[in-house]
Amino acid sequence: MWMPPLEDAWQGKVQFYELIFGTWTVYVFLVWLWQRVLKEPLDEWRYVLLTFFGAGAFWVNHYWLNAPKPTWLVLINLYTVFYLTAWWIIGIRGRNRSGAWKFGALASAVAFTVVFILFENLARYGVERWGMHEFCWMTLSFFGFWWLILWRSRSTVRPKPAKEDPYPKPRWRGAGGDL
Repeated sequence: MWMPPLEDAWQGKVQFYELIFGTWTVYVFLVWLWQRVLKEPLDEWRYVLLTFFGAGAFWVNHYWLNAPKPTWLVLINLYTVFYLTAWWIIGIRGRNRSGAWKFGALASAVAFTVVFILFENLARYGVERWGMHEFCWMTLSFFGFWWLILWRSRSTVRPKPAKEDPYPKPRWRGAGGDL
């Protein structure tokens, strides 16, 4: 079976507890960013995908950070292009907003990334400097995700639909119709 080469010596310092803690906390930031700053609430599935794709950089940084040059640089740049394209398609495309707003919304992907890294580093700092065990951060994250799910399930904010639906729904016209 073919697998990409993954040497243990290539791995970066990032750890799973950092990713887990950063994920639920940055999700809260993402909702705040789109609803309060950009004033363009999104569907919940869009928040989930943006967070998931943001967390994907963890794979590159964990498994290839110390790989022979230029492997990490090529991978992180390819992932950045993918990530910004996904951010545009999921959050911005089809919105009836000004070019300046769209540029700001795209630039907010960088703010999201920086905040994600800050939350991950807070967990790392807690383990390395404050003497907290990883278990503490995993426990905080367990209850954090639980709270996040409850909080978002009670949201009454309704997103405005984009001008064009990226996933058009087929219309049922009876037997022999579109389906």
